[in-house]
Amino acid sequence: MFKHTTVLAAACLSVAAGLTMVGHAVADDQNKTGVNVTAERPLLPEGITAKDLNSDKAIEKAFKAVTEDAMSKTGFDNLVSKLVDQDRVRITKSISSGSLNNINDSKNTDLNNVIDSLNGAWKAKYNQKFDMTIGKTYVPSYIHIATGEVSDANLLVGKWPVPASMISGNTGALSQADANQAKNKNFGGDVNLEKGRNVAVVQFQTTQSFSGLNASLIHEAGGWKFDVPNTLDAKKLYDNVVRNLNSLDKSRANWPDDVDEGYRRFTQAIVAALYDAPYPGEAVRSTIGTAEEKHQ
Repeated sequence: MFKHTTVLAAACLSVAAGLTMVGHAVADDQNKTGVNVTAERPLLPEGITAKDLNSDKAIEKAFKAVTEDAMSKTGFDNLVSKLVDQDRVRITKSISSGSLNNINDSKNTDLNNVIDSLNGAWKAKYNQKFDMTIGKTYVPSYIHIATGEVSDANLLVGKWPVPASMISGNTGALSQADANQAKNKNFGGDVNLEKGRNVAVVQFQTTQSFSGLNASLIHEAGGWKFDVPNTLDAKKLYDNVVRNLNSLDKSRANWPDDVDEGYRRFTQAIVAALYDAPYPGEAVRSTIGTAEEKHQ
């Protein structure tokens, strides 16, 4: 199960992203940065009150689901179904022709081809089909969860979903009109950030093969859903998934021997695609490493 603990690398990543740390502040760090820093859990923006919702297992299942959806032929519609109401409706409406499993009448050929290639390589490497075990894959050192409930949607304008990375910024965040809709749920609408709504921020740790990532989730009917940037449409999401899976396919020679570490890298790639965040992947890291070796 993911644990509510944060290492220094995660804290630095989130401070750079301009968020506010929940928990007990470290006075010296607060004086230097103006941001509350703790070694207990990742970050929640102002407007969300920290609260232990005992939801780690359910949130873990959401990450497993999107990763396996992305690796399933004709599973792109299932991937989109894991997004919050507002994003799911917008993305579905953005399709110019075809359907979620036939974007622009392409039958999602590019996605299906790379899935075929990856499944074959996965079977050859690990002698098993792509089917992760949550308790083995999502260990405490890999990813951390902070949960809470919305206290004031107005304070989340421009800050939610939280910045996915230091590079991606906060494009596509909550607008004032969205916040107003959330505060007046009696008028309907798909923005589920009214006062008392359960939310979570999940933070990937910086590792040798990955530079870190924040994911924002909202609890809606049906469970925990990913709240992605409002600038993301069907074609952009599709292209992101195909690009990141191709990056993994091209770097298959560098896949780790540990199958659970392999699953973690696939999760990172898919979540980066959801949040339109940079994902250099192993192929790029290998290229950088080669250049550094030549320089030495």
